[in-house]
Amino acid sequence: MDKNAVAAIALIVGVLVGFGVGWVAFAGTPTEQPSGLLAQIQARGYIIVGTSTPWLPFEYYNETSGQYEGFDIDLVNMIADYLNVTVHWSDMDFDALVGACKSGTVDMLAAAMFVTPERAEELAFSVPYIRTNEVVVVTGNSTLAIEDLEDLAGHSVGVQTGTVEDEELSALVKNGTNIDLHRYQKVDIMFQDLIAGTLDAVYVDEPVLVVYQKVYSLKNIFTVPAPPTALYCRYDSPDLLKAINTVILNAYSDGSLDALVEKWFG
Repeated sequence: MDKNAVAAIALIVGVLVGFGVGWVAFAGTPTEQPSGLLAQIQARGYIIVGTSTPWLPFEYYNETSGQYEGFDIDLVNMIADYLNVTVHWSDMDFDALVGACKSGTVDMLAAAMFVTPERAEELAFSVPYIRTNEVVVVTGNSTLAIEDLEDLAGHSVGVQTGTVEDEELSALVKNGTNIDLHRYQKVDIMFQDLIAGTLDAVYVDEPVLVVYQKVYSLKNIFTVPAPPTALYCRYDSPDLLKAINTVILNAYSDGSLDALVEKWFG
């Protein structure tokens, strides 16, 4: 692990309780020499961004408009405008995102990704731009009730593959909790299985529940505070990271981030 990865992991503790001056200084003043990725992006005229749809309201593909839409999409478009480039979206399975960014297949990631020590070992993360909760969701007529995640023992539960929710429940299973864990690449299929009775519950980000409650009768039976959410790029791209952070910090200060929250979360 290089020195930037170590520094990022050390700073996660501070990020989890708020956005401190130390983090902003780290994000805005990278210690490595620029890799030239930002210059390459501006020379080619577009930035390649990895995402994973559907994960409403953060990202989804609108079949009617033929466009990607959502909170993350709007935020990345702000970054592209700042760089004076367009966006080429690369839509893939969530658990393929980190590898795609590390290999250079994409320039950055925007996929409602929580900040975790494991991800910080692999990639550099931006100034966090939102914080949500994780929730255990059941159908409206379900009688299932839990007081902690271990109480899901004996029940079939769906998660999106590679998410923090997947990691948390997988750890419980590994340690002996008898959860019948089902992993899905697509969250819409997971909710369909919940409604069909294939699953007893699903474990997702709270904003995802809010969207699907408009379609199905669903309820939250347990809430877990989640880490903050950030964008990701490679550690050898400090010039790009600095530009990303500049846009996010400006969006905090001028109110445009609040406007995105209002637009997508109401």
